[in-house]
Amino acid sequence: MTRCLLLFLALFVFNCNSKDSSEQAADALFQTLKDNEAKIVVKIGGKEFYPKESIFSGQALISDNMMNLTLTDQFEGKTIINLGGEKWYAAQPISKAITANGPVETSIKMGKIINKAQMIGEGYMMAEGEITATTFTKDKMVFRIKGKVGKYSDFQQPDKYIPAEGFIVYKKPAVSLGNITEKEVFSSSISN
Repeated sequence: MTRCLLLFLALFVFNCNSKDSSEQAADALFQTLKDNEAKIVVKIGGKEFYPKESIFSGQALISDNMMNLTLTDQFEGKTIINLGGEKWYAAQPISKAITANGPVETSIKMGKIINKAQMIGEGYMMAEGEITATTFTKDKMVFRIKGKVGKYSDFQQPDKYIPAEGFIVYKKPAVSLGNITEKEVFSSSISN
């Protein structure tokens, strides 16, 4: 019994420490960004998906029932995040589950060009998992993603899903508001 308790505590401390280190990594990346720049650090199948030198910029379109965030880097890599649902922004922290057979109001798509001459790309869509906005303010957005992705061609084949995990840090995002005010969307969210 004592060994089980010690093992549980060790795992708990390790998980807390790894979460702290990823928060520190996100904060360190944030300091290197200019306004309307983002970094995306995502591993798919254990490999970094985007090059380390990628700097993204984009636009967040926000309404009372949807946020669409589109980020593009200098190599034509692109990530699209959709968060939806009634008052999707009201939770603290904002956290949404993603399922392949569930509603499409929440999704994550990631793609990049792997052969520009032949216009060949590689793209994934999250099939199951979760996205959490650990920070969501008008000056800073940090999203954590964890789950399984499928290639666009294999998206309906669960036996071909690949683990994916990472985070997105976005400094002073370009935001366009629909039927919602800045105060409404950002006042109920957490900030760091």
